[in-house]
Amino acid sequence: MHQDRRGLDITAASADAVAAFDKTIESYLGIMPSAGPHLKATFEADPDMPMAHVLKSYFFMLMGTSALQDRSQKAAAQARALAKTALPREVLHISAAEHWSHGRKHAAIATWEAILVENPLDVLALRLAHHGHFYEGDGQNLRDTVNRRMYAWTPDTPGYGFVKGMQAFGYEETHAYDAALRAGQEAVDAIPENPWAIHAVAHVHEMRDEPDAGIAWIKANEPGWTIANNFRYHVLWHRMLMHLDRGEYDLVMKLYDTELWDAESDEYLDLLNDASLLLRLELHGQDVGAQRWQALADKCRAHTTDQVLAFIDVHHAISLSAAEKDGAKALLAAMQNYAETNGEDNATVTGYVGLPLARAVVAHRNGDYDKVVETLLPIRYELYRIGGSHAQRDLFAMLLIDACLKCDRVNVARMLISERLGRLPANDWTKEQARAAGLSA
Repeated sequence: MHQDRRGLDITAASADAVAAFDKTIESYLGIMPSAGPHLKATFEADPDMPMAHVLKSYFFMLMGTSALQDRSQKAAAQARALAKTALPREVLHISAAEHWSHGRKHAAIATWEAILVENPLDVLALRLAHHGHFYEGDGQNLRDTVNRRMYAWTPDTPGYGFVKGMQAFGYEETHAYDAALRAGQEAVDAIPENPWAIHAVAHVHEMRDEPDAGIAWIKANEPGWTIANNFRYHVLWHRMLMHLDRGEYDLVMKLYDTELWDAESDEYLDLLNDASLLLRLELHGQDVGAQRWQALADKCRAHTTDQVLAFIDVHHAISLSAAEKDGAKALLAAMQNYAETNGEDNATVTGYVGLPLARAVVAHRNGDYDKVVETLLPIRYELYRIGGSHAQRDLFAMLLIDACLKCDRVNVARMLISERLGRLPANDWTKEQARAAGLSA
């Protein structure tokens, strides 16, 4: 019997296999491009290691495409074939991989939580539970799944800084901003190469409308996030939001073209970052040009029938409808068919929130602003169900305000603007909308 870096028993053929597996987990926590090569090394050291097959299944699901979901199911099946040699904790991981790869996200999250009851140092289960709650829009469990385990973690525990980074993000998403800043700073002090923690603190500055402090933080910690995989683009995206807040539109356009846009990338997070940034620029009154939208839509078109996360589909609707008038028609049809015929947990969310939101996005692009208001206003407090962060979903609050103003629903616009000013009293975009609605700002 072998043990991992945190003293958990693990089924493996050799210490070399465990060492390679530990490196894979470390790379995953650090959002590093080395995670794949380290997993490959794990398989080379032990082709029959149950947790290697489980991790392979998890990694495929993290990619967020239907084609890789099929491969995730196969990897989970291979792990199940090795279950007789696995430990009870590992068997639970096998079950979680089966649940997740077959669209039973709620059951997967419950299984990770069950693992953590007896194994609070299982950092893989912890990170995946954190991820799962994030895409459930469950901020309290995003925070508390980490806090429930902190009794077992000390600054000397390997990976402590990564766990503090998760804690920081959970605090931020539940508006405990001072606690988030403390946890995030401690996380980066413990492990400077810590993109998730750096990003958590960036979120705090975005939500507090502190663009100067946020840009300074991101720049000061560049060595800790630029070494990440494509997640580095997301940290840059946060910096670009803050430049938007300062009205530095030319700089944002330049950063989009030279640093954010990756012509070779098909990663879903990159497609979401790009769509969200371009639409925000337009809401700030900037012309982003048809070419940028078309290049993005060309990528999104290949994912019309994925339906892995409603959050992803809604952003594809932004890009596809921006590129051409009926560009999102096939996507909306696929989402509707999925919601009506599929039994996955995400299908329920798609039908309840994702599809109406996607239709509102398309209606906005088509200039049907009354439809945007009629569709989006009744569900705006349900949008958390598609997952994502407050900062990411704020785009749809901006879209609703813009639609209200453009269809002369001035009192509704005033209500929403007043609400937003309560949270962001110094935000220039919000004050501009207030002036347009005849309010003093």
